[in-house]
Order: sequence, then structure tokens, then C-alpha cells
Amino acid sequence: MPATRMMIARRAGVSVATVDRVLRDDQGVRPETAERVHLALATLRDERASRGRPAKTTSFRVAFVLPQINSRFLDQVERDIALSASFFREHRLVSSFYRCDLSSQRDATSLAQQLIDYDALVLVPLDYPWVERMIQDMTDANVPVVTVFSDLPSSARAAYVGVDNRIAGRTAGLLMGRFVGARIGTVAVLSASSRLHDQLERRTGFSQVLEEDFRNLRWLTEPDFAEDDDSAGLAVQGLMAGHPDLVGVYVTGGGISGIASTLQESGDKTRVVLIGHECTADTRAQLSERAIDVILDQDVRGIVHCAGLAAINLLNDVRGVLAIPTPETRIYLRENAHA
Repeated sequence: MPATRMMIARRAGVSVATVDRVLRDDQGVRPETAERVHLALATLRDERASRGRPAKTTSFRVAFVLPQINSRFLDQVERDIALSASFFREHRLVSSFYRCDLSSQRDATSLAQQLIDYDALVLVPLDYPWVERMIQDMTDANVPVVTVFSDLPSSARAAYVGVDNRIAGRTAGLLMGRFVGARIGTVAVLSASSRLHDQLERRTGFSQVLEEDFRNLRWLTEPDFAEDDDSAGLAVQGLMAGHPDLVGVYVTGGGISGIASTLQESGDKTRVVLIGHECTADTRAQLSERAIDVILDQDVRGIVHCAGLAAINLLNDVRGVLAIPTPETRIYLRENAHA
């Protein structure tokens, strides 16, 4: 296998963009820098020629990092990363896993120092300036960053792998409008974290559709709403008391099981449409019992696999890494709850 631009950049201590410029014979590159690049390329070629028969590519070390927040979904992602170890080994990827309090600048900076020796980083980012700085620092060190499940599009990340969360939110908005019908009332949009870009995108898409097509509904948002079932149940009780015209609840993150149980116990479920994300054993059962009306879901393990493969493609300088197909959002109703 020929030396990739990433390999040359690492050996020469320059960026991939600089390697590209040298290989294009760009005269704007300083002569000493161009000489380092050519020397690195020659050394890599000599190393490969001396090995005789071409060997398989060495394994790549990829770090998977999730934010340290209370989230059943992220706990599931953590399990699926662990269960993907054999898949990654087949593709010569050695994975390591970290949970980090990304809301802490000190913790994020400390973790970045540990990650600098990895070949690539797969990250579920939080929207903080120091997280963007961490991504920039990793990129400057020729460690490509792939964001997964939740994006940070303004950062220097190399690729995003996950569903289109704005479209997922628009889908939820369309279904909410259709389920509510001609009734006039309020819909509550509950989000677990305003620092997770996926939840911001879902809220945006949802409100766009209600504004465009369902003028009979007004919406209110409750950001930074707790995901545990007890807190979620208490939150919806408060919403019911403060908004007697409540006709729908859309949950962009976790906590929907607690809300469904509370609505059932209070007898209010018959007049409130409930839509959320994450198809689990609990939410499947609640779909069957009509405690939840719609669940939007994604192939978590498949997305984890794609993120690892995207990192490998970046390291191997494979063109078309950004053409990874966008995963589909699955829609579960009572009729296909156990499909």
C-alpha cells in the first residue's frame, strides 16, 4: 500500500494541506518544508520496499469519547462501542473508550493531552468553545476528528456520522400535527441539554413544521430538562397544571418513559399526543400500550461502526470519506413496536 498523505504529514511534522501543496509543486511552500516532505515520502517508500511482500496496514488507534452526562442513550452508545470491538479488530482498528465532563474546560483540556497520541478521535461533542478548541488542536496535530450522533458543524471536525437531526425533528413535527388534527392547543418541546447540537436541531426542525403547516398549535420549549424518569414525570405534571390546553409533548432526548407513565396514571394520556426518540424495551412496551404514540429511532451500533470506518478512511486518505450515506431515521408506532 502506498504512503498516504496523512502518513507523510506525520513523518514530516506538517499538515496534510502542506503535503498536498508540496506534491502539487506549489512554489509558495518554503524550500526547507518541501525538503522535509520529500524526505519523509522517500523514507516511507524505502521502508515499504525493504519489506518484500506488501504487508497489511498496521492497526490504527482510535479513541471514542462521550460526554459525562446523565443519558440512557449515551449509556447505550457506550455499550455498543464495547460490543463493536471484534468488528473494529477485523478492520484493524484498536478502539479505546473515554467518558469526560466536556462542560469542564480543565477536564476537556486534560483529556486532549491524553488523546494526542491516538491516530483518530470519534467524539460526541458538547457545544462549548473549549470543545471546539480541542477539535482544532487534534486536527492541527494530524489527528482527524469524526463527530457522531451530535455534530458541531462550526468546528474543524473532518466528518459527521449520524442521522440528520433537523429532518428527524421535522418528521416529529409532521406526525404531531397529523395526530393532533384540528384541535387548538399547546405543544411542549422538552430537551435534555441545550449543549447537544442534535437536540437543538430537532427542536428547530420540529418548530419549523408547526410554524409552516399547523397554525392551530403553539409550542413552548423546556430546555435542560432532566432525563431521569422521576424528574421527567414531575416536569410534565407541572406542564399540565400550567397549560390546561396542552395537546402534545415532544421529547428530543431521554425521559419519555417517565412522562408516559405519568400521563397514564393521571388519565391525561387520551388528550395528549406523546412523541420522542430511542426505541428501548420500555418504549416498545409503552407503544404497544398506547402510552406513547410515536418513537423515532436510529441504528446506534451501525452508526458506531460507520464512525470507526470513517476514521480509518481519513487515516488512509481515502477520497469520498464524506460520502458516507446518511443513516435513516426509523419510525415506530403501536403496530410495528416489536418489529
